[in-house]
Amino acid sequence: MKKIKSKPYEKLALVYDHLMNHVNYDLWTKYIYKISKDLVSKDANVLELACGNGKFSNIFIKYYPNILVTDKSIEMLLSKQSTFPKVCCEMISLPFKKKFDLIYSTFDSINYLTKEKDLHKLFTEIRKVLSDDGIFTFDVSLERNSELYVANHEKIGKDNNIVYDHISIYNKHSKIHRNIFELKMTDGSIYKEVHKQKIYPFTVYFNLLNQAGLFVLNCYEAFSFRKAKENSKRVQFIVKRN
Repeated sequence: MKKIKSKPYEKLALVYDHLMNHVNYDLWTKYIYKISKDLVSKDANVLELACGNGKFSNIFIKYYPNILVTDKSIEMLLSKQSTFPKVCCEMISLPFKKKFDLIYSTFDSINYLTKEKDLHKLFTEIRKVLSDDGIFTFDVSLERNSELYVANHEKIGKDNNIVYDHISIYNKHSKIHRNIFELKMTDGSIYKEVHKQKIYPFTVYFNLLNQAGLFVLNCYEAFSFRKAKENSKRVQFIVKRN
């Protein structure tokens, strides 16, 4: 049967929770709270970028009740019940005039920006909507993570009677990491989604943040408070306005 191309997360939204069942969201939300709690107040205005189906914020809201979430995928935004407001938009074109005290993005969503000019545009947008004393925290995947992930990863799963196959491919020359999903639906149709992420050198983030009028307050190896290095797998940035 011919495979039907679909945009990222258009069909994957239907099995996303099953695909991510290995993720400890409680631990993750606690970590982001530990990073932010001494820098922003409990009543902070909070913005999540690339929130997916909102599962992270459904837990994180116990720490910060004033959360607004965004994602470019309407399918993901509508796939889960939540009480916080949602806005469908690109992270490089934020439609807000208000300022936020805490802005965050999780699970290497920033890596979906595959051009440096878009990465720089994101940081410029952040500076516009970040309050004077606010922080922006995000994690990114570095090359070592892609090399290890591809070497050990292929997943087949089933959820809601949908069978999916997930394969990862990393091109060391182009620095593009592809996650390829094939989903066989209940009616027998097969959809294919290709998710592309750019694995930037560690120093690129510092340079582009600085160009956008932001500076790195701290940079840790993800889920720890150890100083990040170029050969780290995944790193967590905590950023403020210059």
